[in-house]
Amino acid sequence: MNQRIKKYRPLILIIFILINFLGFYLIKESIGISDALEHVDSEEVIRNLNAKDFLYTIFIDLVLIIDFAGILFVIYFMIKKVLQSSKK
Repeated sequence: MNQRIKKYRPLILIIFILINFLGFYLIKESIGISDALEHVDSEEVIRNLNAKDFLYTIFIDLVLIIDFAGILFVIYFMIKKVLQSSKK
């Protein structure tokens, strides 16, 4: 499995970066939706904006979960490497 991770490491890193950029874009859009909600009077438009905001929030939360999982994954590999080097 370690060989597979080494082989696809650049691709995984690029996908990880793209997901984070998309998350930042959605945060920017979510701020715009919140601002638009303050100035809208129509109930239908408010419902649509709330639905969009909810979907963006879910995606942003997923990006944060993936980021924290990635950080924990890297920490796991670092600890594993330190323990293996201390056994030798």
